[in-house]
Amino acid sequence: MQQELPLPYPFINNRFPYNFKNLKLDTSYIVWWYGGFIREHIHESIQVSFEIIFREVKQKKYDLIFGDFVTEKFSVQDYLSDFKIMSMYKNEDLTGRYLGKVELQVFSLTTSFDESNWCIIDVNEQKLVNSDIQAFLERHPLPPNVRDNSKLLQLTLKNNQKLYLNNIDFLAQSYKQVECLMLYPYESPHPSVDTIKNLLIKSRKIPTSDNNWQVFTEFESDCVFLGHLKYDPYTQKVIKKLTNQRIKAWINTKSGEAPAVFYPSIQPWYIDNEVEIKVEGFLCNGNIIGLNILYLSAPKGSSIEWYGTTRKIGKAPTSIDRIIHGELLLNKQLTLPLDD
Repeated sequence: MQQELPLPYPFINNRFPYNFKNLKLDTSYIVWWYGGFIREHIHESIQVSFEIIFREVKQKKYDLIFGDFVTEKFSVQDYLSDFKIMSMYKNEDLTGRYLGKVELQVFSLTTSFDESNWCIIDVNEQKLVNSDIQAFLERHPLPPNVRDNSKLLQLTLKNNQKLYLNNIDFLAQSYKQVECLMLYPYESPHPSVDTIKNLLIKSRKIPTSDNNWQVFTEFESDCVFLGHLKYDPYTQKVIKKLTNQRIKAWINTKSGEAPAVFYPSIQPWYIDNEVEIKVEGFLCNGNIIGLNILYLSAPKGSSIEWYGTTRKIGKAPTSIDRIIHGELLLNKQLTLPLDD
């Protein structure tokens, strides 16, 4: 199946190596969609991978001609946020090279993460009854097995338009520590078992004032998510629900069988009545298909005291450094806006 798409913008040509196993040599491919997650035993350990759906692509003057679909698997830990839809790669001597991306329309939007304002929709269930999904699949067709398992996060915007987000992209751009969320149970009665709670929600008795949230993690970028996971009952409920989905999808896979593919239902992990989001995608019946999330505003909440796991020298201009128990570990406090 081939499809032509006007290409009004030039490619950005940068080198970035990837190890492709299924893409044909010296052939260009475009990232078309995301598949599901796969749990595999590799070298006596368990690894979680995710699927990327590529399409063979050829450039004909200023048009792109699309060909067959090809699926590749990549480690969640290393690559979940790397591949953007409509970015292009070439397989050269089993090492991939990034060619550039097709420019998409950018939308700066305002929505709400109130539970009444969003829903998870199954593409398979909507393809015959939802005109937006029908128009989307005409413009951006998916392989049948991927189409029939894919889910979209549907949001109502402040101007009453609908925004449809790719479920896996929302997971990659909004959640943190995804490999841990996809690998371990949420909690266990046995203290020796690794769980999401004992790996990500670390408690230490350090005095604090003003009911600040304390987060112990290596990366500052994880602070807001881990703070909510530790202190916010709503976030805990969402992560428990995701974990139960995953366990149910994989629990019946027998030894020697092909690993089951898990297509999660990814919902917002916090409630906020005004969320700023920037996406790139295209209009569809007056509504918006968001292929890639470019920006998502942080949730409101308490101030967070970040306790890093390594020593840091110096500080950012807006950070507050603190010494814990007289140690040489510098801590930064990440301030979030408070609820009215």
